[in-house]
Amino acid sequence: MDDNNLHMKMQTIILVNLITFTTLAHKVYAAGGSVELYEYSFDKVIGKFEASLVKFDVAFPYGDKHDAFVALAKESRDVGDLLFAEVGVKDYGEKDNEALAKKYGATKDNFPVVKLFLKDQTKPIAFDETKGFTSDELRRFVREKSGIFLSLPGCVKELDLQAIKFIKSNSEDRKLVLKETEDIVKKLNNKEATSGKIYKMIMEKIIEKGNDFIKTENERVQKLLNTKISDAKKKELENRINILQSFQFSDKRKGKEEL
Repeated sequence: MDDNNLHMKMQTIILVNLITFTTLAHKVYAAGGSVELYEYSFDKVIGKFEASLVKFDVAFPYGDKHDAFVALAKESRDVGDLLFAEVGVKDYGEKDNEALAKKYGATKDNFPVVKLFLKDQTKPIAFDETKGFTSDELRRFVREKSGIFLSLPGCVKELDLQAIKFIKSNSEDRKLVLKETEDIVKKLNNKEATSGKIYKMIMEKIIEKGNDFIKTENERVQKLLNTKISDAKKKELENRINILQSFQFSDKRKGKEEL
């Protein structure tokens, strides 16, 4: 075999391997629950969803931050109002998506950058990773800024709906929702029942002290989290913060509390 034929054969092998790798990478994205977006498709796709969480990153991302994003995307793939998307930026060739990333303040110097695009807002909301770039923090960010339901650690889906119902009810109806919640808690398993008691307690305190209890309790627990406590106590308090949030986010987007 002469040198020209050998060279052509090697090029063919490289091309086949590249196509195979690209196909597998695309399947990984699809399996992860997020979609790839490009400059020509970005606005068209983003505009179809109530909220879109977009990660601007290198073309073939990896590492803990990428894993955290993909994990939440996979977990939330059935949430119809929420899109998880990734914009892969290439620093070679035609530098695909580089201009799009720069438009939203993302460059190779600060990748990955995550932003939440809401359908009714012109500017996206930047994810602040100072508290950690984890699935839980991303979940909390989406839920707080969009009002779209994503269950937080320590929360119980059925009781989150009760919290929404409770906070939207008048004083008399709140007593009925409390009774319904008590009946639900009795049927929960031991792990969920622990959280159930917190939902019940919060409802009782709100009936007694009013909606301001949510804010004062949240501040009290945050102060405790800043003290020297055991890991178990810290987890317990973090779960309480998450449950308190269930009583706060429901009025941000009316009609979005249905699962």
